[in-house]
Amino acid sequence: MVDNISVNAIAEEVARALSFARTSNEGAMVVTPLLYPGGARAVVRINETAEGFFVSDGGGAKREADLMGGRGLFTRIARATAARFAVRFDSDLIFDLEVPREALVTAAIAVANASKTAVEQTAERLSERHANSQRERLSERLTAAFPAADISYDARVKGASAQWTFDAVLKDHDRTVAFDIVLPHANAVHAAVSKFLDLRDLGEDAPARIAVVTDEKATPLIPLLGRTARIINIASAPKAFRAAA
Repeated sequence: MVDNISVNAIAEEVARALSFARTSNEGAMVVTPLLYPGGARAVVRINETAEGFFVSDGGGAKREADLMGGRGLFTRIARATAARFAVRFDSDLIFDLEVPREALVTAAIAVANASKTAVEQTAERLSERHANSQRERLSERLTAAFPAADISYDARVKGASAQWTFDAVLKDHDRTVAFDIVLPHANAVHAAVSKFLDLRDLGEDAPARIAVVTDEKATPLIPLLGRTARIINIASAPKAFRAAA
């Protein structure tokens, strides 16, 4: 007992907080604990039909993908994802139909997970495209800034304790400079800081380290990043890259 409340009662309270249902003239709506990348909860809608129940995400996944600018990608991804969860996709809804009463829980779980997974995969693919676009911009800047230098892309550099892959590594005479693109996400900053710290631990033999940010104002933990590498915006002129290196 915790303050005279049983563990079972606490568990029921937690369960109610994680998921809840609402009803209206249009059917029932279950708000699940599953989160889309944008932070919204995945919602499952349940409507009774002549042959059982129609269970769908109400188009929630598509709306989330539209907000990211990933509609075309989402349509292709959602169809394959729905099939993997044994449900369907019709260009708007992820759904299951003619679901018997005893299978409603399973169907609701499958629809919610398919909806969430499809949006996550769309976000990942968009992020990859964005990263590739930024690598092309970095290549253009470095080629203009260092026309005679030896520049490798997706290059491995050995730090004090591990091998790391950097977006670009420049070798010019007796200096080596490691460039890494840092997207405006905490995880990207933490990953870059780990790489830069391990290079810094090489001491006098450490390559110069440059964090190439794509949106400095939106990038979290900038002071932390700045303690491990010089920071330059990817939109900077070639002369700024020369000065930073």
